[in-house]
Amino acid sequence: MPRPIDAALRARIIADIKAGKMNRNEIARTHGVSGSTVTKIAKDERIAFAFDRSKTQNATRARQFDAAAARARMIEDLYADAQRFRGRAWSQYTQVVSGPLGAEFVTTRLPPLRDQQAAYTSLAICMDKAGRLEDRNGDGRIDAARSLLGALFDGLKAEHGDRPDGSG
Repeated sequence: MPRPIDAALRARIIADIKAGKMNRNEIARTHGVSGSTVTKIAKDERIAFAFDRSKTQNATRARQFDAAAARARMIEDLYADAQRFRGRAWSQYTQVVSGPLGAEFVTTRLPPLRDQQAAYTSLAICMDKAGRLEDRNGDGRIDAARSLLGALFDGLKAEHGDRPDGSG
């Protein structure tokens, strides 16, 4: 059993708790005692407001809400970006080419295939990232669906073997 704390030290700890300027661990370090000792003294003295975590909990909830709102804005932006990339892939395309009289502008109905491919690669990245953010905001339904489909596939495979025609 730990030795009792002398009355003078206990009084200084109580004064620091009531002052509310330090957290529990700072008070413990200042007075050379454990954090649980400081908590016990606060409890014994019925100092109800000591080390109240509600501000921290509220701040954490606010940060989580702000992060969810930022993700929602990002999801909207990514889908808008994907639409722009898709539009760009199917829009007229003007480029500068060297002609017999020098540089001239040539407009084609569609961009070259490599530029369409780049637009669709960018579009796919936007869609993938938006989907991941939606899953992060979601309630896990996507992961549950993946798990369900995986279990269904494994069951069918066990029942009918590896061959597509089910002949084993």
